[in-house]
Amino acid sequence: MSLLSIEPITEAAWPQILALQARCYQELAPESEAVLRSKWRASPATCLQCRDQGGALLGYLLSHPWPHAGLPALHREYEIAGPSDRLYLHDLAVSPRAHGLGVGKGLVAALLDRARAQGFARVSLVSVQGSEGFWARFGFRPLRNAELCASYGDDPRAMALEL
Repeated sequence: MSLLSIEPITEAAWPQILALQARCYQELAPESEAVLRSKWRASPATCLQCRDQGGALLGYLLSHPWPHAGLPALHREYEIAGPSDRLYLHDLAVSPRAHGLGVGKGLVAALLDRARAQGFARVSLVSVQGSEGFWARFGFRPLRNAELCASYGDDPRAMALEL
């Protein structure tokens, strides 16, 4: 990972993030820029990007505090709802040209380090497009009886990691 840089998302990254989202999500309709930016505005310290030495975006991760019992729906702007000890990992996307380089692993590891440092007790997510095995490698476990909206596509899995 020494040739890769992981840091908070910046304003200048948004055109590349939107393009990468469109390439990575084949089974789900892409979310609007306004929706994605709402997650970033809510918690810029837990929204990360990974770039190569030349500055090309290889991946991004969006997460935000989530004080509610259920899981959020897609395509809805996030409104800050007060403090929470739970973090919701909304989106992880890795460029197809960066598969196998450790980009996803690095982004998730960096987020989990930040989540622990900021005092979060739990990180939850919805696994889509057959990614449950990826998340399980970090210790995420399925959440039983979680209600998920249809916007998550076919066979989504609610998962959580206790920190």
